[in-house]
Parts: sequence; C-alpha cells; structure tokens
Amino acid sequence: MTAVAKADQQVGRFLVKGQIEVSYFATGGAPTWGVPLIPESNAGRGGKFQTFKNQASFYWHPSADGGNAHQIGGAIRAKWGENRWENGPLGYPITDELQSRGTFNAVTGAMNAFQGGVIYWSPASGAWPVWGEILVKWSADKRESGKYGYPTGPEVRTGSSFSQTFQRGVITWP
Repeated sequence: MTAVAKADQQVGRFLVKGQIEVSYFATGGAPTWGVPLIPESNAGRGGKFQTFKNQASFYWHPSADGGNAHQIGGAIRAKWGENRWENGPLGYPITDELQSRGTFNAVTGAMNAFQGGVIYWSPASGAWPVWGEILVKWSADKRESGKYGYPTGPEVRTGSSFSQTFQRGVITWP
C-alpha cells in the first residue's frame, strides 16, 4: 500500500490526510472504523496518529514499513498502550490488525506486527507482546499454530534468563 493521497478528505468534523487517509480508506473507511475523534496528531519520534470512533487508531512514521500507516485497535491497542505506545520497545505498527490462525489453521485470534515485535490476541489468552529471542524461537515453531499456541503472559526476567508462558508451554532464553 504505497499509494499517495490525492487530497485530504473531510470525514465528520476532522480531515483524514496523508498516509493515514490512504490506509483508512483502503481498509474500509468510515463504515469500518467510524469517523475521526481527533485531528491527525503528532506521535512520538516524528510520527503521526489519528483515533477513530470504532476503537481504532492509525499510526504512521516515515521509517516504519516504508512510511505506510497502519490500523491498530481493541485489546491489541490497549496492550500496546501498556507498553508505552510507539515510544516503547515495540515501536510503530508495521501491519494492520490481521487474523491469526491457531491449530488446524482455524481463525482463532488477531495480531499486529511492530518494529520491535508482535502482539497476539485470542479470546482464551488475551493480548500479549512477544519480542526478541523469544519471538525468534516462537516463530521457528510456527507461532500460534505451532506447539506452544498463543502467549498467555508477559516476558519475565529471572537473573540473566528470560521466559514467557504460552498456552502449551514456556519458552526460555538463553
């Protein structure tokens, strides 16, 4: 999605513009995300964001995913906020919220990828970030559709080791 917005568009009380406009309309616009609740605003480290009525925000940074804006919402957005939004270890989103598939390839949750990791959500496990070496190990085992399933808690440091619980086990490093 590298199209350039032709003109800013008024949606409700506020303009939707630039890369946020491109992504907003490409992913459903007002019928999907509702009208903007605020004007496009400055975000950390030189990015922009805009929040919409249907529990969604779009974030954009020139160095994140080629400068494309991405949607984030619901429990994943809330967990990202707990981790200091774009100023935390995850950085900016680099995908829109996507369906995730558990065992047997059935849609069982959702995820967003970020510059510094991912957040996965399922009704059974809630939303949890995964990053660093634990993400590398989990990815090598097919993430949520592999033997560990979805994350069920945060990464925990014990001495010089890190671990994270998943539906069907624990990943530890080093």
